[in-house]
Amino acid sequence: MATKWNMETEYIQSCNCDYGCPCNFNGYPDKGNCEAFVGYKIRNGKFGDTKLDGVKFAAAFWWPKAIHEGNGMARIYVDSAATDAQVKAIEGIAGGQNGGGVFEIFARTFTKVLPTKRAKIDWKYGEYVASFKVDGVGEVQSDYIVNPVSGEKFIGEILLPTGFNWRRSVVSRIKKLALHDADFQMDHKDTAGFTTVIKFTEKGPV
Repeated sequence: MATKWNMETEYIQSCNCDYGCPCNFNGYPDKGNCEAFVGYKIRNGKFGDTKLDGVKFAAAFWWPKAIHEGNGMARIYVDSAATDAQVKAIEGIAGGQNGGGVFEIFARTFTKVLPTKRAKIDWKYGEYVASFKVDGVGEVQSDYIVNPVSGEKFIGEILLPTGFNWRRSVVSRIKKLALHDADFQMDHKDTAGFTTVIKFTEKGPV
């Protein structure tokens, strides 16, 4: 039987696509494959009887083609400050067996899931300007998209009323996406980014 859970979390998303990422609009990744590194800092939450307030975790994803075509690879990183019970709870959420929209959907596309790794995670969050770093593994730095002619900062957001990952997010520029861990080898700059706060339950984002 699935465990009931909920969380309100800060979220930073990065991938190798151009700004906006066509995958959000039923398109295909513009580089042919999909590489993503995303981070979460839970403001408040609970998985069954386990409280998740303050827990930080990140997820690395790789697919050879579009996400829905499968054969993907994933790994979860949980902050070293988390308890064993909290790590197990995050695995219960990220593994998709307890619902949750994107977690459940993505889990069906993986053919390889590497063991969870614990590491110190540094976190700085703001709309547009945000970052996270997984010690010894990699980091993501988000900033404003800059108009190439005027130099002005781009302000914009995407609203997806039926989105399974988030319903609303600002659109940012990932000025650095670096991940070097086992089969994950990513180095990108000036690619698609999103920062937002999401409320999740086992039914998905609300």
